[in-house]
Amino acid sequence: MVRVAVVIAIAIFSALPLAAQNLLVNPGFDNVDQLDGWSCSTANGNATWSPEDRSGSATSGSMQHDVTAASDNRYLWCNQCVPVDEFETYVASMWVYWPDDPDVTQGGSPRIEVDFHANTTCDSFLHLGDIQTMGYPLYDTWNFLSTNPATAPAGAQSALLFLLTWQDLADEPVRARIDDVDFHSTTIFRDGFESGDTIAWEP
Repeated sequence: MVRVAVVIAIAIFSALPLAAQNLLVNPGFDNVDQLDGWSCSTANGNATWSPEDRSGSATSGSMQHDVTAASDNRYLWCNQCVPVDEFETYVASMWVYWPDDPDVTQGGSPRIEVDFHANTTCDSFLHLGDIQTMGYPLYDTWNFLSTNPATAPAGAQSALLFLLTWQDLADEPVRARIDDVDFHSTTIFRDGFESGDTIAWEP
């Protein structure tokens, strides 16, 4: 009877979808960590921690981008380097909030960029390629933005994930909040024999 129960339990577990592992550190901007794990630019504005959380949690927050008014196509970014495996497929996503603030004209766009590198430290001299996406969100509501699935090229060992806020029009400051960032592999089994060997399999 116990054996039957175990078999049934295994069958049920096998039928459930596997939760993808988020590879990012501090993707939800908990207030204990604030922006820990992220590196941010300061040339065109400031990235700060905001207590405004997408789910309304009192123990979490979001990343706030304030891009200063200067000229067309100013932008602010934050990034994080994470390990990846060559030939695996990855997706990046985030939630963005654009407040309809009468004192802050919202003439910008959020963007995600993922750069693949041939070492573990995201060395720019070993850049192998990238994926990008952008969108124009609605005001006063959280909007979901995601890249299309992309396969890490041969030799890839790391990826540098950029969260960008663009100011598209001259003399217009931009404010955006970012929360619940995710970067994970969609490859279930490794490997799919793409590399010409069976190194990931055991006899």
